[in-house]
Amino acid sequence: MFLIVGLVCLGVGGRDFAYAARLAGTPGTFKVEFADRVADNGRGSNSFHTVWHGTFRSADGRTTDTRATLEDEADGHGFGVSIPVTRAEADTYYTARPDYALGWLCLCLAGGCLVACVLPPVRFGRPFRRADPGNPAWVRASLLTAWGCLITSGTAGLAALVVS
Repeated sequence: MFLIVGLVCLGVGGRDFAYAARLAGTPGTFKVEFADRVADNGRGSNSFHTVWHGTFRSADGRTTDTRATLEDEADGHGFGVSIPVTRAEADTYYTARPDYALGWLCLCLAGGCLVACVLPPVRFGRPFRRADPGNPAWVRASLLTAWGCLITSGTAGLAALVVS
């Protein structure tokens, strides 16, 4: 179960980090024209989030979408404000700000930590410690990778809080 959760976090966090950091997709700006308050399904009673409507214009000026929507939990956007975004496939837009990128990186690294911790027990059927004699080299490397991912994930999470 931890392996599946780790792989999902690694995949989703890595994909969304790439869009938030503008490493993938089409970079541009989203100009807010109006907003809708939409009821959330399954998040509890009286729970709403904001869907922003506006115009997307790519950084190179080649792509324009006058019917763009941005589902962003932040309610601090003003009307007429330009938000840095990245356009992904299927007209999905990701907010491209440092705090968003760091947050997605934090999730990706947490998933990497889970995967690195789970691989040795999945392969050998028992947990390992770094000091156990006779560990294969990849098990030691996996445990060091897990620690590295954990420390870097915490650092990225704290940086995201500071930047926001």
